[in-house]
Amino acid sequence: MRLQPVTSFEVQDSYEILASYEAIREVVNGITIDSAAVTASGDGKKVILKGMPLSKLANGKYVPYNAAGTNGSESPSVILKQTVDVSDGDHVVGGYEMAKVITDRIPVAVDQALKDKMPLIQFA
Repeated sequence: MRLQPVTSFEVQDSYEILASYEAIREVVNGITIDSAAVTASGDGKKVILKGMPLSKLANGKYVPYNAAGTNGSESPSVILKQTVDVSDGDHVVGGYEMAKVITDRIPVAVDQALKDKMPLIQFA
């Protein structure tokens, strides 16, 4: 008799980015993604993956972290809570201001510069 669970299918975003539930602080009332500032992929979709560090622009909206940016995108402050498609316009989504996350599941390279810019996020 087999008692081990079997994954029959995987739902989008079913992977966990949090390494611990001990110290988490979510953004109150969510954050607005600026769809106009998100680059479309080859198929025309503007999808931002779960775990992406986000930066706040001068207009108060958020965009994916860009280390080489000069418009505010170089200063991340939030980790995206779920994958979002902003192809049709801005979306309000959840994010973590403080958390311990699994480094391998963050969709960008986690280097010392990113760690220094996000002191409330612990990369494990």
